[in-house]
Amino acid sequence: MKQQIQSRGFTLVEVLVVLVIMGVVTGAVYTTFLSTQRQAYTQDEVVEVQQNLRAALDYLVKDIRMAQFMAPADETALVTVPGQMLVDSNGDGDYADTAERPILSLVSATSMHGYARITQAVSSSTTLNLATNTEQQFAVGDNVRIFRPVDLNPVTASCTISSFPADNQVELSTAVTVSAGDLLVLLPNWPLSPPPGVVDSFPLQIDYQLADDGSSADVNMNQLQRRVMNQGGDTVEDWQLIASKISGLALSYLDDAGNTTTDLDEVVAIEITMTARTDATRAANSNFPGAKERSLSTTVKIHNGVML
Repeated sequence: MKQQIQSRGFTLVEVLVVLVIMGVVTGAVYTTFLSTQRQAYTQDEVVEVQQNLRAALDYLVKDIRMAQFMAPADETALVTVPGQMLVDSNGDGDYADTAERPILSLVSATSMHGYARITQAVSSSTTLNLATNTEQQFAVGDNVRIFRPVDLNPVTASCTISSFPADNQVELSTAVTVSAGDLLVLLPNWPLSPPPGVVDSFPLQIDYQLADDGSSADVNMNQLQRRVMNQGGDTVEDWQLIASKISGLALSYLDDAGNTTTDLDEVVAIEITMTARTDATRAANSNFPGAKERSLSTTVKIHNGVML
């Protein structure tokens, strides 16, 4: 006689318990996934912001260190000394007006951060001998000029580099007469043909401003821009983007004693505090964790004259 085996299924309560457990586990996994995804997005944006800050600060520091480089004795290192690069003077909550975006202006013989010492005197020659490995800062077609450190005055008019005959040598487009110790200084190349005599204007003026980022509705998203002018007010290099997502730039000017001053003749260093932030216009995005802000600060000494 065969014994009948009874089969028993799940009760409704058991099914509901399993579904609840699965829902809790799935929810926890999904929450963890969203949190990880949000952190990954945020981390990428924060890294980009930090890179922008470092790039912007590095460029600004180089220009400040070179301020008054080979400039005449009666020229100050600075032309204007704004404390904040964004000033909401009319209280409307944005900085669209040009007047609300002050300009930091520096004076220097070069805006390219490149120079080399000439090691041998020549008379009416196109070939110059330079200090070891310094010719690597230059390229064929570069616009250059020669200055004498003794009196901080230009020795020659502007000319271009035509070739590199040998190691530590450059060939100029024009014959020059120079002394050992003179400096070959890299100048910006004009994007357009300048008016007669304009290319020889000396020294140069380097301007910085924070300009509104037109691609974003966030008023805190700005671009750090840089241009080069000559003393006649002609544009050598128009505004160029240095860094984006900059939300603030504060400048403090210090004298020899480390005290704050606005006297252009007394400024020997600049304390910089630059702030950048991630994009705050994605508030409707469920993965948006909120804008993150980062700041970098440094104090830069102005090298008044040639520091070799």
